Amino acid sequence: MIASTIERGTLTSLSRVGRYFIHLKVSQAAREDAWDLCRVAVHYGGIEVHNCCFAFPNEERWLSALEALRFRFGAEYFDAVDSGEST
Repeated sequence: MIASTIERGTLTSLSRVGRYFIHLKVSQAAREDAWDLCRVAVHYGGIEVHNCCFAFPNEERWLSALEALRFRFGAEYFDAVDSGEST
């Protein structure tokens, strides 16, 4: 897997890695088969902060990743979360 995860003890808050998140709908059993999904998220600056959940440093990269994922794989394979909306 090309995506690396951030150890939980290394961050004081997720704001250090970004406020925009994409959760890929991939089961643990299918994770190795879905490496293309993860690769797209990483390509646009995503950092995996939890199992198949990627944080993005800014809205532009987040939107670009969403567009690429939607175009290549379809919207049924991910959920987009903008934590800025809830604050």
